[in-house]
Amino acid sequence: MRDILFFIEEYIPVSIFSLVLASEEQKRFLLDVQNDSQYFAIRAPRKGGKTILVAVAACWLTLRDQTFRFFIVSGSQSQAQWLYEYCKKILWPGGPEGAATREFFSQFLDGEPKATITKYKKGGWILYTAASSKQVNAPTADAVAMDEFVLIPETIIQEAWPMNRAAGKKLRRFLLSTATSGKENTDTFLDILEAAEPGGDLYKLGWRKYEWTAKESPHLQSKAGARDNEAAKFFLTDDMYTTQYEGGLPKRAGRIFPRTFIREAFVAPDPENPGFLLDGSLYDPDNLVFMGDTGGGIDWGFDHDTVILEGYRGLGQKMHLMKMIVGNGTSPSDWAQTIEDDALMYHIEEWYADAAGAFQNQEVKNKGLRVTARAFGSQSRGKEWMIGIAYYWLSRRMVVIPDTEDFEPLKKQLLKWKRGSDGKPAKGNDDKADSFICWMSKWDPRFYGEGSSDGRQPEVDAIIVPSANDWDGFKTGNNAWKPETWNDNEDLRKEPWQR
Repeated sequence: MRDILFFIEEYIPVSIFSLVLASEEQKRFLLDVQNDSQYFAIRAPRKGGKTILVAVAACWLTLRDQTFRFFIVSGSQSQAQWLYEYCKKILWPGGPEGAATREFFSQFLDGEPKATITKYKKGGWILYTAASSKQVNAPTADAVAMDEFVLIPETIIQEAWPMNRAAGKKLRRFLLSTATSGKENTDTFLDILEAAEPGGDLYKLGWRKYEWTAKESPHLQSKAGARDNEAAKFFLTDDMYTTQYEGGLPKRAGRIFPRTFIREAFVAPDPENPGFLLDGSLYDPDNLVFMGDTGGGIDWGFDHDTVILEGYRGLGQKMHLMKMIVGNGTSPSDWAQTIEDDALMYHIEEWYADAAGAFQNQEVKNKGLRVTARAFGSQSRGKEWMIGIAYYWLSRRMVVIPDTEDFEPLKKQLLKWKRGSDGKPAKGNDDKADSFICWMSKWDPRFYGEGSSDGRQPEVDAIIVPSANDWDGFKTGNNAWKPETWNDNEDLRKEPWQR
């Protein structure tokens, strides 16, 4: 029983859990349990094997030390019932085929496992319960697991947390959940995952996180499963499909952007290579060089600062933010002059600005620059749409922002930016974040083949012959101007008033 992998291979039916079909993260979790790690945070898709994994850990820990007490609180009664069923199938399998296993484990168990508790003769136990104040006031435990953490009410978490603080053994905590959006503790769970990253506050205290997606779960990769995945897209919202089926992070959780995305976007200067960031990007604040498709974002200040962001999209497809200007009390004509100066210096011809500053935008246009007004309240091209574009590129690690003192105000705002109780982005202290999404809105993923592309640059052979000279594909009609890549995208084929 000292080897958890041997325990799984010898005693756990493959119908419950198979090492062959386990993801690498699941195996890492099991080995960390065996190596006496204490704190575990697990995020995976629905049916991704989280609950089974904790059942395996609970059975192995209590068999290895039969005085060990393992308390499991679940987000619902049905979830608690599933945990009991998993543990019973491991320790007390039914039918004639399970007779030998039952006989072997009966020498350790104090009777057959019950729906609420499995007891050992030496005093250890596994206790299963749904989240309720009455149930969490149980005896001291050596390990506490919270299954579907985001569904457990905050008051229950507060009451259950101290249950193992008086344990004489090395205490353990397990938090596991799908990151379902809009639940009471979704935001808290995402914060825990971020703080458990290397260098984070919880990581320093011994917490480790384990995350795997549907693609990393071989048992979910069947042909029938693939068909169901496609069908689910018609019935589920984008957030529900992303979290439940793919195992991704929710877009509409409390925070606008997961902290992980923001922290990875900000890249520190390379101390050994002045003029460059640690990822090799060129950045010299005293000699800025824009090397690609340039653009600027503007959030006009009325009761707050005006914020201007400038950057470019390079050949590697990444968006590089290079400059931020913040100020107030400046006249529209002076702001227009500032923008014109930078437009000429860095060859920025396109600016994406808050539509509320109509007079300011006109001043910039009078300088001969192209200004696209972004109406934040628009249903089709408003704030949510811009947030979606920024989220898309951030999630793919395609945004680079210098992690310097100049950009620290932007970093703080993006990290703290949340939605209010109405689900809309909270107003106030968001001027730099608004300028950021205006800047990002220049690069709508749909216009870069991102709907079906894997993000790579097109092959050379595909771009040698200009399409204007490709007479084999010549066509006439009202839609002759539309690129072939638009054929499978209904949103791009819609007229503006249909969107």
